[in-house]
Amino acid sequence: MTKKIFNSMLAVSTAVLLVCVVSITFLLYSYFTNIVKSEIKAEAIKIAQHVDDLEEYRIHMDVMTYRVTLIDSDGSVLFDTDIDENKMENHADREEIIEASREGEAYSERFSDTLDTKTIYYAVALEDGKILRVAQEQSTVVRLFRGIFAPVLLIFLVVVLIASLISKFVARRLVEPINEIDLSSDEAEEPYPELAPFMKKIRVQNKHIASQIEELRKKQKEFSAITEHMNEGFLLLDKNTEILSYNKAAIQLLNHISEAVPVKAFELNRSKNFRIAVEGAISGRHTEIPFETENGVYNIIANPVTSDAGVEGVVILIVDETEKEQREKLRREFTSNVSHELKTPLTTIYGVSDMITEGIVKPEDIAGFALNIREESGRMITLIDDIIKLSKLDESPMIEDLVELDLMKIAEEVLSRLAFKAQNKNVKTSLTGESVVIRGNSILCNEIIYNLCENGIKYNKDNGRLDVHITQKDEIAVITVNDTGIGIPYEHRERIFERFFRGDKSRSQKIDGTGLGLSIVKHAVQQMNGSVEVNSVVSKGTKMIVKLPL
Repeated sequence: MTKKIFNSMLAVSTAVLLVCVVSITFLLYSYFTNIVKSEIKAEAIKIAQHVDDLEEYRIHMDVMTYRVTLIDSDGSVLFDTDIDENKMENHADREEIIEASREGEAYSERFSDTLDTKTIYYAVALEDGKILRVAQEQSTVVRLFRGIFAPVLLIFLVVVLIASLISKFVARRLVEPINEIDLSSDEAEEPYPELAPFMKKIRVQNKHIASQIEELRKKQKEFSAITEHMNEGFLLLDKNTEILSYNKAAIQLLNHISEAVPVKAFELNRSKNFRIAVEGAISGRHTEIPFETENGVYNIIANPVTSDAGVEGVVILIVDETEKEQREKLRREFTSNVSHELKTPLTTIYGVSDMITEGIVKPEDIAGFALNIREESGRMITLIDDIIKLSKLDESPMIEDLVELDLMKIAEEVLSRLAFKAQNKNVKTSLTGESVVIRGNSILCNEIIYNLCENGIKYNKDNGRLDVHITQKDEIAVITVNDTGIGIPYEHRERIFERFFRGDKSRSQKIDGTGLGLSIVKHAVQQMNGSVEVNSVVSKGTKMIVKLPL
């Protein structure tokens, strides 16, 4: 605004100055022209009184500033101070001569473009019918202006400089009160009364804009809160793939490691499938494509945002399907393991029964083969029984039938049932601690302690130990099962609770069991709102710690 006021004032000042210079030039020119006319008229009147002595002008013509011409009534030139009258043409057709003959006197002006001058003529009729004409040359206004151009230009520049300084000062003084207006205050006074209606509109508009900004800020905050707490990655792109909005999950899922704020979508990830999804959506197609990184498996869903003008942007969701893929993998492994575990005893049973049916087996060996069939059938029954237990835990949580249970008594009963297995393995067992009573499901508690103790015996060494300790800390019951067995490698600690998982496959084949014991323990503990911890050192032993709320 200051600049505009300054430019306007300077332009007005300059325009006024130019008009003044031109007007004064023309006024002065007109003024001097009238003076010249008055002078030559006075000179003509003076000469008319001594018309008989005109030769004096010819004699002194080198100092004369006027040209004097005497014309006869027929237009012939009788005398001229500048040119030989005998060589001059008839002047009867000259404007000033005709007018003077008719009116008694006359003025006329003639211009010379080559000399850039103007000649002013004054003609007066004498009593004898002759015409006396006096003339004087005068510079044209253009020539006059050329003569004074340099000083006028200097004056003009000085005046413009002064005008610019004054305009700058005045513009600042005019705008300064406006800049100091407090638009947020309704009580602030306007520096100029003319601004009152304008300021009122601005204040009303400011309030409206402020409420809109607050509403937008609120919606933006809600939107950010929603997207930031999403497990799915969220990206909003324009049609040039520039990122308009994103959440932290998108950065993490796309494996973006740079600390710089991304500007383009492909700065986040340059993989082929991600590019296909983005480019497909920009072209106007709904695109779904799997996407895999070292951290997991994802599904990219890209949708175009369209308007009448075409595709305006892209919305991208990155869904983490790692857990789903892992569950599917576990399901396939579980099916494969169940098939394998069932196939082995069934193959044995089928082979033995086929041999007996064909009469290949001697009568005295039938009892041994029957024992083999019974053992393999027992393995199948145990496996199926464990699978049924897991199915029940998965499908119908056993949170009903809660009774008061003494964990010490349950541990004594379990160790009594496992005494034969421990004896065969040369494993010494011990039970220490205190009587801890909880309110829970007896089947689940039995399964937890039994499977932990059974594993501690099966995977123990000859002449090893199995120590069970029951205690209470605050409102938590703690069951500790410590063995001196083969131990669990660190990398397998998270997987030992998977169904059928066994770390050392070659060694596990020699140990009887279904591979579902710890999976049952994990599900049972979860149903009782407890937790299980594993501390193990390879070749030294394993400590399993179960914590259950009272």
